[in-house]
Amino acid sequence: MTEKGKDVKKENLNDKWTKFAEKQLLGKKIIKVDYLSDDEAKDSMWYNKPVIFQLDNGAWVYPMRDDEGNDGGALVVGKETLPVLSRGDE
Repeated sequence: MTEKGKDVKKENLNDKWTKFAEKQLLGKKIIKVDYLSDDEAKDSMWYNKPVIFQLDNGAWVYPMRDDEGNDGGALVVGKETLPVLSRGDE
């Protein structure tokens, strides 16, 4: 595949996931903000508890360390980072 072909494939992948993210998030309102509970973190086999928020369509949004779900992650809002918290049982 040519370099140009790779660029087209990468752009199409970016467009695909941007459209998906827009459908999930654009225009939604945040109706609740909290931190993942100790039990929820333990059930997910996570050591860290990220900030989470609920959208007006009922969906919960939470940052993860990676796209495989290997622990909670930090969320940046403007220039501030909301920290991840350790589980209380650790």
